[in-house]
Amino acid sequence: MRNLFAGLVAASLFHGVGFAQNQQPRIQPAQPAVGGQPRQPVQPGRAQPGSAVQPGSAVQPGQALQPGQAIPGGQAGQHGTADQQIAACVFGACHNEIEVAKLAESKAQSEDVRDFAQKMVQDHTPGCQEMQRLAGNLAAEHGQQPRGAAGGQLDWVSIHQEVGEQCLASVKKELSSKQGADFDQCFMGQQIGAHMKVIDELKVLKNHASSDLKQKLEKEQQTAEQHLQLAKQIEQKLKDRPSERVSRKPDSK
Repeated sequence: MRNLFAGLVAASLFHGVGFAQNQQPRIQPAQPAVGGQPRQPVQPGRAQPGSAVQPGSAVQPGQALQPGQAIPGGQAGQHGTADQQIAACVFGACHNEIEVAKLAESKAQSEDVRDFAQKMVQDHTPGCQEMQRLAGNLAAEHGQQPRGAAGGQLDWVSIHQEVGEQCLASVKKELSSKQGADFDQCFMGQQIGAHMKVIDELKVLKNHASSDLKQKLEKEQQTAEQHLQLAKQIEQKLKDRPSERVSRKPDSK
């Protein structure tokens, strides 16, 4: 139970912060005609209140971000569309998952745990590559994106990736300090927590994705749910298996 708890804590760190959007002040509606005076004209570059925003067009203050639409700031290559931002966040999570699984491949004592780690690498790699392709420049140089603000706005995709990189380092450091059965139990506990977290994240991200990306995220969610059930089975199997320290008889004096 102690190792499982430690794994769940590590998992919560591993996935980092959720996807966020910068908040912008809303457009003030035009003043109604008073005393026969006409309404004030709309400023150039701003939409009429209540008008629809077309996907792919730039977002103006006070307008909701639609799937496929660029966020404020004007640097489309830096900020990307809503789908690109979502794909970049999913790519960061699956990239880290693969890195942790590769560590487990070399350190796991249990054959079941090693097989599980190999399955994580094999199953996550195609989807991870697809998310990297969809994210474009937002994920092309993972770990090397410029940090900080642009035009007075925080780059939440880069911040999300930076937190993920820090958490990956912490998880790998913790797991590297474990050996044998302790490593197996800690890794499987981390995997249970990690997959629970990513399933919830995918459920939320689907609500903000285009129909095409939503289908891809649903497929990733189904894969994660299968992995979660398998991880629980292996964790229970490790728990039921007597450890070497318990089964070894004490030395006679």
